[in-house]
Amino acid sequence: MRHTHRHWRELSRTEQGAIVAAAALQVAMAADAWWDLSRRPAESVRGPKGAWALAIAVNFLGPLAYRRFGRKPVVEPEPAHP
Repeated sequence: MRHTHRHWRELSRTEQGAIVAAAALQVAMAADAWWDLSRRPAESVRGPKGAWALAIAVNFLGPLAYRRFGRKPVVEPEPAHP
């Protein structure tokens, strides 16, 4: 089976819009994950922060994996009772 490659200008407006939306979502997810990683203490991250920073760059999978597996739960301190 031969794959044919289409140029951007050959795509419909709907196809172009879907690609732009997917790219924007991917960039937003990665930016949010990197922002969270940069502010989270190393003790609150499962594994090396550098490895997670690289993993986040992997399409949609990296940010999703970081959110699901890379962060340790934040334990809120109990409020003091007077």
